[in-house]
Amino acid sequence: MSKLFGLLIISFVILIGCTKNADEEKPVAQPSVGEKPANDDGDNPSSGEKPSQDQDDGEETDDNPGTTDQGSTGVTKVKIFLIGIDDNGASGKKIGANDSAIPVLVDIEPTKAPLKAALTKLLSLNEQIYGQSGFYHSLYQSNLEVKSAIIDDGEAVIELTGNLKLGGALDNPRVKAQIEETALQFDSVNKVSVFIDGKKLDEVLSLK
Repeated sequence: MSKLFGLLIISFVILIGCTKNADEEKPVAQPSVGEKPANDDGDNPSSGEKPSQDQDDGEETDDNPGTTDQGSTGVTKVKIFLIGIDDNGASGKKIGANDSAIPVLVDIEPTKAPLKAALTKLLSLNEQIYGQSGFYHSLYQSNLEVKSAIIDDGEAVIELTGNLKLGGALDNPRVKAQIEETALQFDSVNKVSVFIDGKKLDEVLSLK
């Protein structure tokens, strides 16, 4: 009887020991699965870290305010100004008696000197009426080239060379407006001085 009682006690102790070991091993196994985040090198968006290459995406420089399509290769679009005869300020800045100076967006070769490029584009036009727009070009008979065009402390100083030919006295304010407004499109320009072969544009126009 005593032997049977002793065996029961030994069996009970062994059973308790096995149960305890099972309970201790169970929680150890749980955190070993999936404990480490799938990505811990900063590539996981949830980590709060953004790859350095993304920080530069979408940044654009604004080397020449007032124009469009700017980039590392330079400006590729500018405005030239033509005349809406008898438009009376409806479509652009009113000039002369009843005309308007109207901007037209044009393509140019990529450049870091858009002021000179815009003026060159304007002066290169040799048609009296621009395309299908119906806008008048007062400089179509002239043979002018841009010698230099610089911006100094907000003033665009434009040096032209060649022959200015007009269709009549009404073209005087039109010529001035086309050149000046083409320069004033740029945010860095608030004043324009134009010279033709060293003479002020107003002086040249007064003789026409």
